[in-house]
Amino acid sequence: MDKLSTFFLTRYLKAPKRNLLRFSFVFMILGIILSVGILSAGLNLFEGYERTLKDVLLGTFPHITLTKANLDNISNDETDSLITKLSKRDEIQQITPLLSYPVMTAGKEKVRGAILNAYDFNGKQPFPQAKYIQKGKKIPAKGEVIIGKYLAKELGKDIGDTLKVVFTRLDNISALGIFPSEYYLPIAGIYSSGFYETDRSLVLTNITDAEYMLNAKPGFSKLEIRLKSKDIEKAPEIAQLLQTIVGPEYSVYPWQTFSAGLLHLVEMEKWLIFIIFCFLVLIAGINVISAVATIILDKKNEIAVLKTLGANSASIKRILCLQVGLSALLAIIAGLVFGALLSWGIEKQNFYQLKGDVYFIDSLNTSIIPLNQIIIFVVSSVLIFICIYFPLKQIDKMEIIELLRNP
Repeated sequence: MDKLSTFFLTRYLKAPKRNLLRFSFVFMILGIILSVGILSAGLNLFEGYERTLKDVLLGTFPHITLTKANLDNISNDETDSLITKLSKRDEIQQITPLLSYPVMTAGKEKVRGAILNAYDFNGKQPFPQAKYIQKGKKIPAKGEVIIGKYLAKELGKDIGDTLKVVFTRLDNISALGIFPSEYYLPIAGIYSSGFYETDRSLVLTNITDAEYMLNAKPGFSKLEIRLKSKDIEKAPEIAQLLQTIVGPEYSVYPWQTFSAGLLHLVEMEKWLIFIIFCFLVLIAGINVISAVATIILDKKNEIAVLKTLGANSASIKRILCLQVGLSALLAIIAGLVFGALLSWGIEKQNFYQLKGDVYFIDSLNTSIIPLNQIIIFVVSSVLIFICIYFPLKQIDKMEIIELLRNP
């Protein structure tokens, strides 16, 4: 920066009433703060939604699923052999076998489809869903069930009530057709993972009760494999490795097979919202154009004097660009702070919650990522400086004689 630019920039900053507090200038600053704040808050909330959804998915569902290739149940002996074989891998944190079967659950007036998941609570393998039990027993006793929060709400059930479970059995066929089997099971706990579809359709019970109700041979439908946190993103490669270990008799699926599409969609929507909200900054740039044009008209005499003293148009444009640009950069930083406060306030409010049946989760969360803030700052700065540059081009067309003749 040359001495001339430094002199006028210092003079500009030392005279705020004359330069900084003009109505058009204040209007420009407020426009930048509001537009950048809304852009920042929108990206913070979408980032929080994406991270929360991913955490819920990875916490609720297994990272790798192993089933029989022909979809038959896995016998107890096979299960023990597979667990012994796969547990040797350092990436694997826990392996949980379960028996899964589709059922219908009924309340007084409503019927709802659900998934009956049965675990061996007396076995050596831990129960992964125990951390999501909101109230009641962590482990159901014989003949008891744990159901999802929204399933309980939809059927009007609570702990201590009886849940009617209805399902078909192919071994229960008569000349009149297939008769459904019905069981009435007391509710011992309420399950809440944060993922709406799971909380609306999950029934947990003991493996011995499920085998008795389904008249099934001892065994499991699948093995749920959970990886260590540092290896979760490597699930596809680990799944391929496990497939070579267990052979073609079994099928191994990483979590990305079922959830990657949803997460990619959310990420795409996040950046689409970012692009749309960038137009707010561009609209604020119209105020910048107006403010710069006003400053140029107001400083015609000073521009004429500078040109008379030998200053070229580039130097004058640089002085004005630095004057307005410095204020704009400070306004962008203030907008980022305002956006952080706005997103924090939205997260803490209690009068609006996400609809789980639409957004999969029902909580609003914010996540302020430094990289996102840098992207917002850079994009906003580029847009604002483009808007500053356009009105400055008219300085090239100003003639000294005309400026002095019409001050």
